[in-house]
Amino acid sequence: MTEPRKIGEILDPALARLGTTDQARAYGVWARAAGDAVAANARPRSFARGVLTVECASSIWAQELTYLGGQLLARMNELDPAHPVERFRFVARRSPAPVPSPPEGCPAGSSPQENEPAASKKSRREGTLHAADLAAAQQGADQIGDERLREAIRAALGAAATEPPQNLSSGSSVNHKK
Repeated sequence: MTEPRKIGEILDPALARLGTTDQARAYGVWARAAGDAVAANARPRSFARGVLTVECASSIWAQELTYLGGQLLARMNELDPAHPVERFRFVARRSPAPVPSPPEGCPAGSSPQENEPAASKKSRREGTLHAADLAAAQQGADQIGDERLREAIRAALGAAATEPPQNLSSGSSVNHKK
Protein backbone atom coordinates (compact mmCIF):
# COMPACT_ATOMS: atom_id res chain seq x y z
CA MET A 1 0.00 0.00 0.00
CA THR A 2 1.40 3.41 -0.94
CA GLU A 3 1.59 6.33 1.43
CA PRO A 4 -1.00 9.09 1.02
CA ARG A 5 0.30 12.07 -0.89
CA LYS A 6 -0.74 15.70 -0.89
CA ILE A 7 -3.03 16.69 -3.74
CA GLY A 8 -0.58 19.42 -4.75
CA GLU A 9 2.15 16.81 -5.32
CA ILE A 10 -0.11 15.02 -7.74
CA LEU A 11 -1.64 18.01 -9.52
CA ASP A 12 1.40 20.30 -9.85
CA PRO A 13 3.20 18.15 -12.49
CA ALA A 14 -0.05 17.62 -14.42
CA LEU A 15 -0.90 21.33 -14.35
CA ALA A 16 2.63 22.23 -15.38
CA ARG A 17 2.23 20.06 -18.50
CA LEU A 18 -1.18 21.61 -19.28
CA GLY A 19 0.02 25.15 -18.71
CA THR A 20 2.70 25.16 -21.37
CA THR A 21 0.77 27.30 -23.83
CA ASP A 22 0.99 31.08 -23.53
CA GLN A 23 -2.77 31.35 -23.16
CA ALA A 24 -2.88 28.84 -20.30
CA ARG A 25 -0.01 30.61 -18.55
CA ALA A 26 -1.66 34.01 -19.01
CA TYR A 27 -4.98 32.78 -17.64
CA GLY A 28 -3.31 31.00 -14.71
CA VAL A 29 -1.16 33.92 -13.60
CA TRP A 30 -4.13 36.29 -14.01
CA ALA A 31 -6.22 34.16 -11.64
CA ARG A 32 -3.47 34.18 -9.00
CA ALA A 33 -2.66 37.88 -9.36
CA ALA A 34 -6.23 39.16 -9.51
CA GLY A 35 -7.44 37.60 -6.29
CA ASP A 36 -10.92 36.37 -5.41
CA ALA A 37 -12.77 39.71 -5.41
CA VAL A 38 -11.52 40.72 -8.86
CA ALA A 39 -11.80 37.20 -10.27
CA ALA A 40 -15.48 37.13 -9.25
CA ASN A 41 -16.11 40.19 -11.46
CA ALA A 42 -13.59 39.76 -14.27
CA ARG A 43 -12.37 36.76 -16.22
CA PRO A 44 -9.96 36.28 -19.11
CA ARG A 45 -11.73 36.08 -22.45
CA SER A 46 -8.84 35.78 -24.89
CA PHE A 47 -5.10 36.11 -25.24
CA ALA A 48 -3.29 37.12 -28.43
CA ARG A 49 0.03 38.82 -29.21
CA GLY A 50 0.77 39.67 -25.58
CA VAL A 51 -2.66 41.22 -24.90
CA LEU A 52 -4.88 39.57 -22.30
CA THR A 53 -8.49 40.58 -22.91
CA VAL A 54 -10.45 40.46 -19.67
CA GLU A 55 -14.25 40.48 -19.65
CA CYS A 56 -15.61 42.48 -16.70
CA ALA A 57 -19.01 42.33 -15.00
CA SER A 58 -19.69 45.98 -15.82
CA SER A 59 -18.18 49.04 -17.46
CA ILE A 60 -17.33 50.31 -13.97
CA TRP A 61 -15.21 47.21 -13.30
CA ALA A 62 -13.57 47.58 -16.72
CA GLN A 63 -12.68 51.20 -16.04
CA GLU A 64 -11.36 50.50 -12.55
CA LEU A 65 -9.23 47.60 -13.74
CA THR A 66 -7.89 49.76 -16.57
CA TYR A 67 -6.55 52.12 -13.90
CA LEU A 68 -5.18 49.20 -11.87
CA GLY A 69 -3.67 47.43 -14.88
CA GLY A 70 -0.12 48.45 -14.02
CA GLN A 71 -0.43 47.09 -10.49
CA LEU A 72 -1.95 43.85 -11.77
CA LEU A 73 0.85 43.44 -14.29
CA ALA A 74 3.45 44.07 -11.56
CA ARG A 75 1.77 41.43 -9.37
CA MET A 76 1.80 38.99 -12.29
CA ASN A 77 5.53 39.68 -12.75
CA GLU A 78 6.13 38.84 -9.08
CA LEU A 79 4.22 35.56 -9.35
CA ASP A 80 5.61 34.43 -12.70
CA PRO A 81 8.35 36.60 -14.22
CA ALA A 82 8.19 34.62 -17.48
CA HIS A 83 4.45 35.09 -18.07
CA PRO A 84 3.51 36.18 -21.62
CA VAL A 85 1.18 39.11 -20.79
CA GLU A 86 2.47 42.50 -21.95
CA ARG A 87 -0.72 44.51 -21.49
CA PHE A 88 -4.44 44.23 -20.79
CA ARG A 89 -7.64 45.09 -22.58
CA PHE A 90 -10.62 45.31 -20.22
CA VAL A 91 -14.09 45.08 -21.74
CA ALA A 92 -17.56 45.14 -20.20
CA ARG A 93 -19.59 41.97 -20.43
CA ARG A 94 -22.36 42.22 -22.98
CA SER A 95 -25.60 41.04 -21.48
CA PRO A 96 -28.49 40.26 -23.77
CA ALA A 97 -31.25 42.85 -23.81
CA PRO A 98 -34.10 41.82 -21.55
CA VAL A 99 -37.15 40.60 -23.37
CA PRO A 100 -40.28 42.25 -21.95
CA SER A 101 -43.22 40.00 -21.22
CA PRO A 102 -46.27 40.69 -23.37
CA PRO A 103 -49.09 42.68 -21.79
CA GLU A 104 -52.27 40.90 -20.77
CA GLY A 105 -54.44 40.07 -23.72
CA CYS A 106 -51.53 39.81 -26.16
CA PRO A 107 -50.41 36.36 -27.28
CA ALA A 108 -46.90 35.35 -26.23
CA GLY A 109 -44.27 36.54 -28.69
CA SER A 110 -46.22 39.59 -29.79
CA SER A 111 -46.63 43.08 -28.47
CA PRO A 112 -48.89 45.92 -29.53
CA GLN A 113 -45.83 48.16 -29.82
CA GLU A 114 -43.53 45.86 -31.79
CA ASN A 115 -44.33 47.38 -35.19
CA GLU A 116 -44.62 50.92 -33.90
CA PRO A 117 -41.68 53.24 -34.76
CA ALA A 118 -39.74 54.36 -31.70
CA ALA A 119 -40.31 58.05 -32.46
CA SER A 120 -44.08 57.62 -32.38
CA LYS A 121 -44.22 55.78 -29.05
CA LYS A 122 -45.84 57.90 -26.39
CA SER A 123 -45.27 57.66 -22.70
CA ARG A 124 -47.58 55.02 -21.27
CA ARG A 125 -48.37 55.75 -17.65
CA GLU A 126 -49.90 53.30 -15.22
CA GLY A 127 -52.44 55.91 -14.12
CA THR A 128 -53.21 59.57 -13.72
CA LEU A 129 -54.35 61.68 -10.80
CA HIS A 130 -58.07 61.94 -10.15
CA ALA A 131 -59.75 65.04 -8.73
CA ALA A 132 -59.59 63.97 -5.05
CA ASP A 133 -55.93 62.98 -5.30
CA LEU A 134 -55.12 66.15 -7.20
CA ALA A 135 -56.72 68.34 -4.52
CA ALA A 136 -54.74 66.59 -1.77
CA ALA A 137 -51.50 66.95 -3.74
CA GLN A 138 -52.23 70.64 -4.38
CA GLN A 139 -52.68 71.23 -0.64
CA GLY A 140 -49.32 69.58 -0.04
CA ALA A 141 -47.70 71.70 -2.73
CA ASP A 142 -49.12 74.86 -1.13
CA GLN A 143 -47.05 74.07 1.98
CA ILE A 144 -43.75 74.21 0.08
CA GLY A 145 -41.80 77.38 0.85
CA ASP A 146 -39.64 77.51 -2.29
CA GLU A 147 -41.75 79.25 -4.94
CA ARG A 148 -39.94 77.75 -7.94
CA LEU A 149 -40.24 74.24 -6.54
CA ARG A 150 -43.90 74.81 -5.64
CA GLU A 151 -44.66 75.99 -9.21
CA ALA A 152 -42.77 73.04 -10.71
CA ILE A 153 -44.81 70.62 -8.59
CA ARG A 154 -48.03 72.37 -9.58
CA ALA A 155 -47.05 72.07 -13.24
CA ALA A 156 -46.37 68.35 -12.76
CA LEU A 157 -49.70 67.92 -11.01
CA GLY A 158 -51.43 69.69 -13.87
CA ALA A 159 -49.77 67.36 -16.38
CA ALA A 160 -50.77 64.30 -14.35
CA ALA A 161 -54.41 65.32 -13.91
CA THR A 162 -57.08 63.33 -15.74
CA GLU A 163 -58.95 66.54 -16.51
CA PRO A 164 -57.47 69.95 -17.33
CA PRO A 165 -56.66 71.80 -14.11
CA GLN A 166 -59.23 74.39 -13.12
CA ASN A 167 -57.22 76.61 -10.80
CA LEU A 168 -53.98 75.16 -9.53
CA SER A 169 -52.90 78.45 -8.05
CA SER A 170 -54.00 82.02 -8.19
CA GLY A 171 -51.78 84.05 -10.43
CA SER A 172 -49.68 81.08 -11.54
CA SER A 173 -47.54 81.77 -14.58
CA VAL A 174 -47.37 78.10 -15.53
CA ASN A 175 -49.04 77.29 -18.86
CA HIS A 176 -51.12 74.14 -18.88
CA LYS A 177 -51.87 72.31 -22.11
CA LYS A 178 -55.40 71.05 -22.60
